[in-house]
Amino acid sequence: MLALFRRSLNTWPVRIFFFVLVAAFATWGVGDVVRNLGNDGSAARVGSARISPQEVTNLYRQQMQQTAQMMGGADQVSPATRMMIAEQATARLVAQAAIDQMTGRLGLAAPDADVRRQVFAMDVFQDAGHQFSRAQFDQLLQQNGLSETEFLRLMQAQITRNQLLDTVRAAVTAPAIMVRTVYAFQNETRIAKLVQLPFAAVPAPAKPDDAVLQRWYKNHPQEFSAPEYRRLTMVILSPDVLARGITVPDADVKRAYDHMVAATPAAAETRTIQVIVTQDQAAAQTLAKQWSSGADWAAMQKAATAAGANAILLPDTTAAQMPSPELAEAAFKAPANTITGPIKNGTGFAVLNVTGIKTSNAPSYASAAPALRAQIARQRAAALADQRVNPLQDALAGHTPLEQLPGDLGLAALQGSVDSNGLAENGQPAPIPGSAALRTAIVAQAFKQRVGEPASLINGPDHSYFALTVDGINFATQKAYADVQAQVLASWTQDQIRRTQEMAAANMLAGMQAGRTLDGVASALNLMVATSPPIGRQGAPPAGVPQNLVAPLFSLHVGESTMVQTPDGFVVAQLAQIVAPSESTDPVGYEQLRTSLGTSLANDMQAIFAGAVTARANPRINQTVIQQIAQP
Repeated sequence: MLALFRRSLNTWPVRIFFFVLVAAFATWGVGDVVRNLGNDGSAARVGSARISPQEVTNLYRQQMQQTAQMMGGADQVSPATRMMIAEQATARLVAQAAIDQMTGRLGLAAPDADVRRQVFAMDVFQDAGHQFSRAQFDQLLQQNGLSETEFLRLMQAQITRNQLLDTVRAAVTAPAIMVRTVYAFQNETRIAKLVQLPFAAVPAPAKPDDAVLQRWYKNHPQEFSAPEYRRLTMVILSPDVLARGITVPDADVKRAYDHMVAATPAAAETRTIQVIVTQDQAAAQTLAKQWSSGADWAAMQKAATAAGANAILLPDTTAAQMPSPELAEAAFKAPANTITGPIKNGTGFAVLNVTGIKTSNAPSYASAAPALRAQIARQRAAALADQRVNPLQDALAGHTPLEQLPGDLGLAALQGSVDSNGLAENGQPAPIPGSAALRTAIVAQAFKQRVGEPASLINGPDHSYFALTVDGINFATQKAYADVQAQVLASWTQDQIRRTQEMAAANMLAGMQAGRTLDGVASALNLMVATSPPIGRQGAPPAGVPQNLVAPLFSLHVGESTMVQTPDGFVVAQLAQIVAPSESTDPVGYEQLRTSLGTSLANDMQAIFAGAVTARANPRINQTVIQQIAQP
């Protein structure tokens, strides 16, 4: 046999087989190298352009800082949120790179003169005389960690992108027929004639024989039955529960209040502030003394330049827009036209004068603080819930009984019975902590889970989690007739009254379909006909017009009729008039709608264009790098 094998080694079939085998081993050995070709450590590649991890990290940190400020600290931002921010930062840079490549192919560029003109025109770099201030320019760039070269390069790239994107947007306008159609749809009103048929106007029918009630009782068992109850053991990990144990410092509430006010320019107090900043405390004291002696702003600007200090004007500035918290606190406590300082500001000192105050119409801190405190506590509780979900899931995966779960997870534990409507056996809502959406999710799970089925962690709404076991079922049973006889009589009586008014309304509709008018059929029944005020599609209907009548009215032609049931009876309505709106009577509203539609279409077109350009560039994202950037 061995001799046969040795003779076969020199045949061509065997040589081919060994060649294939060697090639296979070679491929397996270098496969990882082949797959990693081109992996140069970039966060992403767009054509020949590479986006470095540092670029993504810089943008990621900016967005993380904003998110952390809203949530009360970086430690409150969940890993999932961090990853989402990193991916958004990468996507933004990828889109910019793709658009930059497109502008290059089109030969677009931003001349130095154009960049200079736009930089000089930026309000943040203007002095009191509305002239470009080199000192202010240098200071703001330093505060943002940018060199002049980097800033001008960013400005040049943005101006070039805007040439392309603004061209795309400029080509989009809302068609006149679209504006007219939407305006007519939103503002059309209808007037109807109405007849009310209240249940209260119908006299109670005579009490029927017991046999009639017995039959009603048998035909409507669901009305006279005790519902099915499910006996549950459950644990809930919910921000609403965790928030009760979170104390929010007053400083965090105040910071959130300032952010809220600043985010609403019309509500924020603004101040016009003259500021002189220097690194030398003695120089700051000298400048403050000179300023307090009556020197005007022009003189102080010259004095600041001579002393190596920077003089900056901050017109109509909110507290959140101030360069530092120390300056913000001092400036917004200082009375008008009073020299304040020197103030320790980072590594330097500042002297300031408030020359104008525009008061805020925002809610007071005292009135807004409770809601803000609760909001911050819940935001932090949501992040805490996301952090604790893994230990809870691990415990449940290890078949830990619900009553033996760790006590340091902040779980709410409950036992009790609940029906499909979330009611306990006493007819009151079951004491399930959390939102109505969470209660609905728990009840839905309880009525589809089998008795004795092991608990598993379920992701509920609003960062909530829960697990439950169904310990038993009390099936629905019909109550004894003797116990509900009064309830049966009331149900039968109400149904007879409803049928009476339903029949009257149906007869009125039949009469109008036969050619009679609403006034005619109503007068025959001694009923009053009322004419409604104009009814619009949007918002609450006028008094006396039920909400469920609005949609049917806008499906009718003039002269057509309909009927609807309300909690108090029936309403028969006939459409009397359609009032078409005229843009000439509301030119402001019409123009606002045209502008709004045009802006929406332009935004959509820009997003579609940017997405198409990005997709065409075939970007490649290095997920490993992005995950590393998102690590705390």
